[in-house]
Amino acid sequence: MVRIRILCIGDSHVPIRANDLPGQIYNKINELTETKLFDYTLFSGDVINFPEFLDFLNKKTKRNLFRVIGNMDYYYGNRDSPTFQKLDIFFEDKHKFTIGLTHGSQIKPRGDHSQLENLAIEKYYNILVSGHTHKEEVFLTNKGILLINPGSVTGAWSFVASGIPTFIELYVDEKTKEITVNLYQIDKKTRQITDFVYYFILKNKQIQKKI
Repeated sequence: MVRIRILCIGDSHVPIRANDLPGQIYNKINELTETKLFDYTLFSGDVINFPEFLDFLNKKTKRNLFRVIGNMDYYYGNRDSPTFQKLDIFFEDKHKFTIGLTHGSQIKPRGDHSQLENLAIEKYYNILVSGHTHKEEVFLTNKGILLINPGSVTGAWSFVASGIPTFIELYVDEKTKEITVNLYQIDKKTRQITDFVYYFILKNKQIQKKI
């Protein structure tokens, strides 16, 4: 079995809305990469000014770290990242699967599923990873587009934020076309990392829930 392993993370907002990541998040990422690095990292924007964290993520990533600009990145001078990035994955049968990445600040109201779905369809994305809301989410649309929002890795404030530090680990099986999504977050009561797992599969160019 060959599985592509992808870290989806973003909206750190350091040092404006947070000073650093919680130790539990660092520990979990270290644990997940103890024997094998992530193949790719997708950073959904608004790092603000936190080069140490980007260095940390680069060390945890085997191939490429993809980063997009957030609306607050722009205001604080980090303007060297594009608005969109994409990652093409080729299955064993040579069919292509595309994961798109954008911050999502162009979507109004923020996080609107129909607009995110239309954006993904327009750009031929099977999965769209976005941020901006600071509210973690794994949502499958009626048209077979998987919308992933890793939330804020620091639990930073926004108008619709969950206030919970979160990130997502994504697996794509190159042979079976199965997709596994692991959502990691800090439990508000225990302050321990908890995880939620979602299973999908690509069939006829659309993503479906795996039964």
